[in-house]
Amino acid sequence: MNKKDILQQEHELVFESFQHAFGLKFGLELIDYIQSHQLKSVGVRMVYKGLVIFQYLMDGKSEDIWLKRKERTVIESGHSSYYTFLHQDQYSTWIDNDNYTLGGGGFPITENQQVVGAICISGLKHDEDHQLIVEILRKLLKEDHL
Repeated sequence: MNKKDILQQEHELVFESFQHAFGLKFGLELIDYIQSHQLKSVGVRMVYKGLVIFQYLMDGKSEDIWLKRKERTVIESGHSSYYTFLHQDQYSTWIDNDNYTLGGGGFPITENQQVVGAICISGLKHDEDHQLIVEILRKLLKEDHL
């Protein structure tokens, strides 16, 4: 995946009006996907306008530090955490900072061209975390517009 692909995803997967119920729907869809494909346990966290609207740690997950790091990376950069991974030179001060992560798994909730939250997954390989968010967002946003 390259920088252009990531930016395209960020521009494509946006909300006219985000609703908390979407967070629940996303979280349940993600958990169902993980279980039905027998993937490793993950943690998921969704934050909207400073509120945690969904968080779930599957069996085997005991902390959410990576979810918080991915969230902070998305909120402060205004981009997916995968974008920061691909632009490490731009975010070099975050490389050794325990408050951020330069790896996939955090994706912006964008509403009216503003990043107002983050969807974060941790537990798979960082690019798989990112791709899973993108796949589920595409599916659910498409369903909402039908």
